[in-house]
Amino acid sequence: MKLEVFHFLCSELKSKGRLTPSRHITVEEQIAMFLYTVARAASNRDVQERFQHSGETVSRHFHAVLNAINRLVPDYIKLLNPTEIPTTISSNSKFYNFFNDCIGALDGTHIAAKVPEVKAAAFRNRKGQLSQNVLACCEFDNSLFIYVLAGWEGSAHDGAVLEAAFDAEFKVPTGKYYLGDAGYGLTPWCITPYRGTRYHLHEWSKSNNRYSSVSAIYLL
Repeated sequence: MKLEVFHFLCSELKSKGRLTPSRHITVEEQIAMFLYTVARAASNRDVQERFQHSGETVSRHFHAVLNAINRLVPDYIKLLNPTEIPTTISSNSKFYNFFNDCIGALDGTHIAAKVPEVKAAAFRNRKGQLSQNVLACCEFDNSLFIYVLAGWEGSAHDGAVLEAAFDAEFKVPTGKYYLGDAGYGLTPWCITPYRGTRYHLHEWSKSNNRYSSVSAIYLL
């Protein structure tokens, strides 16, 4: 994290998250301990050694920062109005009247993970790396994230993670849908590319005397 970003985060958590310093620990050190913990998957003991504070102090300030971050949610996470058509769609004749009920795009992305050896097999993805399979949804006008589900093992299929999202209270308004790639099944709430159809000719490559589609992304 860049220094200016860290200072901005501290300022936001002070002013909007109501995070305050304690008698011996500044807001900056509280946030530094929190970031050290989440970035390195550090244990309480690791943080004790790094910052020279007791386990109780580390735990108390970790939860204080977490609560302050939760207070920022209304300012930074705002769901779309499902009755409004995204400007990206309404202003383009190629999309308007065809994608009026589309509210965004979704996909899975792999984020590097650090896990105990006994759990490594489940988190090893198809490239042999340890990761989380994170589901992310974004809107079209500003490419802002409107939903994220993290924590699933890197070996989990994108479709399985999407199904789990519904169990975690992910909802798609009636009659609306997202766009997804071929890794998802075609459903009323997730429209995927029609297999075997050329969507973007420049994304096709010739290999072994056969043409194969590299990818087909509708609007992104």
